[in-house]
Amino acid sequence: MSEQLIGVEDRGAGRDRSLMVLGMHATSADRIRKLHPDVVDVLTRHGVVRHFVPRAFGGAHGSFSELMPTIRALAMYCTSAAWCAVVYAVAARMAAYLPVPAQREIWRDGPDTRICASFRPTGRAAPAVGGWALSGQWHALSGIDFASWALLCIEPSGRDGAPRYAAVPLSSPRARVIDDWHTLGMRGTGSKSLELDGVFVPHHMTLLKSALWDGRSSHAHGPCYHVSPIAADPHLFTAAALGAAVAGLGFWGAAFGDSPPAGELAAVYARSAGEIDAARLLVERGCRTADRGGLPPALTARNARDASLAADMVLTAVSRLFKCGGSQTHFEHNALQRVWRDIQTLSSHIALRPDMNFEHYVRSAWTTDLIGHAELKLSWEAAWACPSADPIST
Repeated sequence: MSEQLIGVEDRGAGRDRSLMVLGMHATSADRIRKLHPDVVDVLTRHGVVRHFVPRAFGGAHGSFSELMPTIRALAMYCTSAAWCAVVYAVAARMAAYLPVPAQREIWRDGPDTRICASFRPTGRAAPAVGGWALSGQWHALSGIDFASWALLCIEPSGRDGAPRYAAVPLSSPRARVIDDWHTLGMRGTGSKSLELDGVFVPHHMTLLKSALWDGRSSHAHGPCYHVSPIAADPHLFTAAALGAAVAGLGFWGAAFGDSPPAGELAAVYARSAGEIDAARLLVERGCRTADRGGLPPALTARNARDASLAADMVLTAVSRLFKCGGSQTHFEHNALQRVWRDIQTLSSHIALRPDMNFEHYVRSAWTTDLIGHAELKLSWEAAWACPSADPIST
């Protein structure tokens, strides 16, 4: 990554030489499918691990708007590192929904304790005295190689079958990491699987999934703990795509040297740069909205829509650059190719899926007057009331 490119996007990040460590290890992370320990140290020094940890345990109790530029800057050097930074941050926010005794246990060694998470209940949770015994496999735990705890989604069998997240210490002798992360992109995240064999989790080390998804914590106070991950987390994931896209734009433009592209190639650059800028504006608004906390369902739906839309815009921009990058972009060592692969994989994450988020938004829009929707509805009614104004008949 050139100093010139960093200077354009984030001058503060450009002055921080520690970010260069991410760029130094980005290629090897892609090859060995996990981050270098020095990279994880950089993430910790930049405060992302403790960003959402409650102040009572030494954390920053931060905002989404404060974290977003950091994630974008990290991704300009290594998309996988930025993704792991998001996971460590949002998993700590999840842990703040646990009862206080559980929080005390997790952060007893300090607020920089790294936590990973798996959001699908693919393992088993059998009732046991005072809690549950967990067995089976959970998948796609980004950054697990450097985490001390895992938050696993469970659907307990028996009468108390409400879905939960269970905090599991990865130091347990009954826990085993499975090296199965072989993907198109985001290889450096090391999002491996976790296998448990009867690991006991007491009741107080769990939280109800409904409390998290509704954005209502009884054990932590402040706006960042009172917003649904549906409204907040996708914008941080998209921030990683934004930073990678800025890097990709720089890699593509570097081939022209001091002579700017012209004609159709100028349009490729301008259109892609504009889409990346527009996506950034959506993400910034989404983070500001999430920072308010206590969002009504309509704003939660709009935020999820905007994150999916922004991610799709970024993917479109980078795919255009890749397509017009010539044969050299198809070599495995090519930096633009890695960016393209990473964004392809990142944008397919379930939190960014347009089919789910767009439908959620439309259902909300049809029952709630979102900003601009009331005016749009009136214009439709006016058009259909006046045949001469009917856009279909004219």
